[in-house]
Amino acid sequence: MRRVRARGLLAALVLAALAAWPAGAAADEPPPYAYHRLDRVGAALAKDPLFVDPDVGEALGEADRARLRAAAGRAAKRIGTPVYVVVIPNPNDSESQGRDDAFLFMLHDRTRRDGLYVMANSGGSLESEAFNVPRRYDYSSLDEDEPGSSRPADSDHPFAGLAGRITQRLDGYATAPSASPTMPTLYSSPDPFGKEDTFTPSDPEIKAPFLTGLLLAGPIGAAVLYWLGLGVLVLRRGRTAEPDERKIEKHTWAPTAPGTRWLRRNAAKELERLRRLLTTADAEQGRPYAVSAYDAAQILYDDAKADEEKAIDLVGAIVLARQGRIALTRDTASPPAPCLINPLHGESTVRKRLPRLDEHDALPKPCPLCQTCGESEERHGLTEARLLKIPGPDGRRPHTLVPGVWRDTAWGARGKNFLPRVMRYLGVD
Repeated sequence: MRRVRARGLLAALVLAALAAWPAGAAADEPPPYAYHRLDRVGAALAKDPLFVDPDVGEALGEADRARLRAAAGRAAKRIGTPVYVVVIPNPNDSESQGRDDAFLFMLHDRTRRDGLYVMANSGGSLESEAFNVPRRYDYSSLDEDEPGSSRPADSDHPFAGLAGRITQRLDGYATAPSASPTMPTLYSSPDPFGKEDTFTPSDPEIKAPFLTGLLLAGPIGAAVLYWLGLGVLVLRRGRTAEPDERKIEKHTWAPTAPGTRWLRRNAAKELERLRRLLTTADAEQGRPYAVSAYDAAQILYDDAKADEEKAIDLVGAIVLARQGRIALTRDTASPPAPCLINPLHGESTVRKRLPRLDEHDALPKPCPLCQTCGESEERHGLTEARLLKIPGPDGRRPHTLVPGVWRDTAWGARGKNFLPRVMRYLGVD
């Protein structure tokens, strides 16, 4: 009887696993219906600057809609670009995976119309993106009491005062100082439609047969998670889980041969961490360097995120963003150069004279190293295999063999004008 029950349980688990297995017929191209919603909204905005989805029709009455159309018209006239307002639900299973910023970027890509886009979702939260809008509007989501705040005052009544908040957001852009038109940045894109849970070759993961993991590793994993959970509960009694943006981590776990997608994702994360710290850190000496480092890193990210030949510039964006955080946390105008074995390891702590690898060796003498690489060099010596490898159209090569500003300055270890050299490389005075 027990064997029968065990076999029945095993069969049920197998059937459940097969039912959950992703369909193999998914094509590389998204299905025709994937972006119908975006096309429907884009077509409506071509006729009316305000789009209110019928599913949230109660969000705005006729008087509020007239008010918003008038506000959009005033803002468009003052800014000199079109203004669009979209009120629409954005669930997690949508084409933008519930991300309002991604929805606006995708809407802009589908319509190919620049301008100011303001969106309100079913929770009453606001999101705005300015595509080639000649304004510098420094709205901060850290201060939700200011006009045009992102979140409603009362989450139980998400649409209360919605028209007023959207109008204030529009007026904020209209009265903001003039600036050169720029394109915003989407730091990370949603996964392709229907492939939200699919790994890409550039981001290898540890893989095992699905049923083996389910039937054999599952019970062991459950036990491990149980005891880990108890440990986490004990630790949380004595400390908070809030991240500390001021903490400078060691990054010796960084890959030796990262993929372009890994570099894009981590450059975006480091930029966001520096941006948040810039809004809160009190540093007189380090702030100028941090601001310039943020500007340079942002330009590098924008320019290199879609260009496989500029993967090394994504490394540069990561290095500069981390240096900006060091400048703020230590209030210093001269943050240290990164580890030159692998700049993704983070800041250097020691300098050592290393043997020359070959005639193309661009490492300075002595060479800045992180603590781990310094200790490893003493034990095992330096080999080319440990150098950071940069991806490119023709394969990977050590970062010391990639010509350009990073090699010329040795990532800031050669000379004292690292950031000005990077700015000149970017064409920024």
